[in-house]
Amino acid sequence: MMNKKRVRETIFNLVDHWCSEEPIYRADLPWIRGQISFAYMIEAITLSEKEELVKGCSGECDCGDAEACEQSGYCKETER
Repeated sequence: MMNKKRVRETIFNLVDHWCSEEPIYRADLPWIRGQISFAYMIEAITLSEKEELVKGCSGECDCGDAEACEQSGYCKETER
C-alpha cells in the first residue's frame, strides 16, 4: 500500500526543488505535472493543493508581486 503522507511530502519537495534558483537537476515539467496529478488521484493532496502546485511549476503569479515571484521562481501565494 502506498504511503500518502510520503507521496505528499515528495510532491511538495519536488515542486520546491523545481522552483529553487539553482536546482541540482531539472526534471521534465510534464513529468512533474504527471506526478502532481497522480498524487491528487490517490488523494494524497487536495484539489486546491494540486492547482497551487501546478501553478507553482508554471511560474504564474497571483499575489501581485510579479517581480518577487519571478526572482523566487514561483508565486508567494502558492507557499504552504
